[in-house]
Amino acid sequence: AQALHALIASLGHSHRLGALAQSGAMVVASQWNPFVDPSTCTIGQLTFTVCVYGYALFQASNLISDGSELLLLVPQWAPLVGSVVLPVLGAVPDGMMVLFSGLGANAQQQVTVGVGALAGSTIMLLTLPWFLAMFAGRVNMSPTGVLRYKRPQNAGEDWDKLDPPGNMSLTGTGVGVGSEIKDAAQLMLATTLGYFIIQIPAFRSDEMLKMGDAPDAVKVQAQVKEARTENQWALIGLVLCMVSFGYYLYKMWTDSQDSSGAVDDAIAAATVDALRDGKLTLRGALSKFRESSWCNLKDKKDLQEALVNKTTLDEVRRMCKLLAPFFGHYDLNGDNQIDFEEFRMIFKDVRENLPKESQKQMFDSADTDQSGFISFEEFVACMMNFALDPNTDLKDTKPRFRKDPNTYLSAEEEERGSDADDEDDEDEGCEEEDMPEDLADLEPEEQQRRIKSRAFQKMLLGSALVLIFSDPTVDVLAEIGHRVDISPFYVSFVLAPMASNATELVAAYNYAKKRTIKSMTTSLSSLLGAGVMNNTFCLGIFLALIYCRNLAWEFSAETIAIVGVEVVIGAIVWGRRSLQLMHGVIILALYPISLLVVWFLENKVGID
Repeated sequence: AQALHALIASLGHSHRLGALAQSGAMVVASQWNPFVDPSTCTIGQLTFTVCVYGYALFQASNLISDGSELLLLVPQWAPLVGSVVLPVLGAVPDGMMVLFSGLGANAQQQVTVGVGALAGSTIMLLTLPWFLAMFAGRVNMSPTGVLRYKRPQNAGEDWDKLDPPGNMSLTGTGVGVGSEIKDAAQLMLATTLGYFIIQIPAFRSDEMLKMGDAPDAVKVQAQVKEARTENQWALIGLVLCMVSFGYYLYKMWTDSQDSSGAVDDAIAAATVDALRDGKLTLRGALSKFRESSWCNLKDKKDLQEALVNKTTLDEVRRMCKLLAPFFGHYDLNGDNQIDFEEFRMIFKDVRENLPKESQKQMFDSADTDQSGFISFEEFVACMMNFALDPNTDLKDTKPRFRKDPNTYLSAEEEERGSDADDEDDEDEGCEEEDMPEDLADLEPEEQQRRIKSRAFQKMLLGSALVLIFSDPTVDVLAEIGHRVDISPFYVSFVLAPMASNATELVAAYNYAKKRTIKSMTTSLSSLLGAGVMNNTFCLGIFLALIYCRNLAWEFSAETIAIVGVEVVIGAIVWGRRSLQLMHGVIILALYPISLLVVWFLENKVGID
């Protein structure tokens, strides 16, 4: 008995020591914690804190996006980056908000912040940027539905796609879209299956609807029972999200191998912008092509054999995409010809500084019919020969240009209604920037090394900021909800996407301003792709929390709102090749309507 008493006493002593040690560790940790405790802040301090954290996450999102886009300038990596890396990293801020909301001690209550971030991000990306893209890219639409993309041959100098300027007609203006929109909408709707897998069993096992004003202890017991029932379905939904996520990335990767696909177009656009801004030189942009076997062909027979190869044709097409904007800027009348002086200006635009005699020799070699003009095809052959010459020296100049390349690349766009003479797309001009000194005179290999270094620095810094600020942001949003006596879901729904998705909003608007079918299709497809990522990547993280932390799925109203918005948008774009501005207004209205739907279902119907 004495020995047992001594043992118990020693265990109690050890327990007290352990508790003291744990308490001491927590005190030390709190002393080194750089973030304020939201529960000790005033409303004003909470407002300021959420602005600071939101700005940090906004900058993190920009850094990740900028770093990823820099990697598009690395030809060897560009297809992988455009098809896989960009979509994944774009969803990382939202995914981390969801993850950290379910890691705390009070996970069942605080995970509502993560649900708000997921729902807010999905619905905001599918509504607000969608409307802004349609507003920026709208053109006149006739009563029969014909869009004003193609410039008539007898059009005057004041002709414009939007007439009168600033036309706001809801039915008389609109945008054209390609068939890719329907495919993207189908994929988005298919990936909502993860919500149904967890939501249908949740409806069957949800006892909270039947409890009314039951005591809290009884509700907690019902919540635990519900969590056990839903646990296995959360695992099934998680597996499905992982499979869907993998399939989506695989599809994006296979699409990136198509030289006429959206990913390849995005890579070309990023490269052209880098040439304009002085981040890259022409020879650096074409560094990958220099490694191609067809660049070292010896005779005409070898060339003919190479040109029947799809890979070779794809590479030539990609080079044409890079060079077309430069040629198009000076081909003002659209006759597919430029003279020697315009040829010299293009050399300045691509940051090449050769003696006039050398430029004249190159021009004469390209001008095979000695007409004093060269066509786009002759220009491409000339510039390819110059850029692929390993003995070429590059010098610094400043850029000036703007012209849509689709005029020279595809007759298909005209058949689909796009504008063959896209002067209006490029009227706004371009600010001149001095080329960064550390890239101005570097060899292509060194340029690529510097670009990779900058890209990884930006991506690592952005990812670090996301990891550092996601958790305290969740705490602050939850505290704000408690202080103002509303669910943290609504606070997170409105505020979280503004920090994590502002980059996508601006990008969709800027791309749509080109006012072509192709740019509008790319802009809206990227938003539908963001919906797919949230339905797979972010929802997968959420279901992993439900399964691993044994949480109850009490987000039926939020699920109905998310799936409802996606179904409505899918129905609007299904089978359409044009959208009126009215459709954009309807889609924009879904954003506030979804909040009202959640409030009504929770407070009037009693759905959790």
